[in-house]
Amino acid sequence: MMRPTRRLAPVVAAIATAAALAAVPASAGAATTCKLSLKTARSMGPTYVTVMRVTGTSCANGIKVTKAFHKCRLAKGIRGRCTTKVLGYSCTDRRPSSESIPTQFTGHVICRKGGARITHTYQQNT
Repeated sequence: MMRPTRRLAPVVAAIATAAALAAVPASAGAATTCKLSLKTARSMGPTYVTVMRVTGTSCANGIKVTKAFHKCRLAKGIRGRCTTKVLGYSCTDRRPSSESIPTQFTGHVICRKGGARITHTYQQNT
């Protein structure tokens, strides 16, 4: 005959693990997709920002960094690139030729600062 405590031990361990994971804040490691209104998406610098995700920071900070990145980028012309840190973030801008046409291009940007990460995709009409 099996003792009830042996059957309950795995269940108790699973409940304890689930409770511990629930206590971890979502911003600690989970990416959050920021909801951008059409007005916000069009006011960030390029023609529009299509997707923004943040990890380890807020969407409000993501918007601020994205605007600063595009201000830096557009200071060098419509097809310019930002090569300096913006608000302490190091950013990389990748522009696949398969996503470009003569009148517009798409950019994929990743900005990092410590454990914080801000990624966004934008389209720029030329």
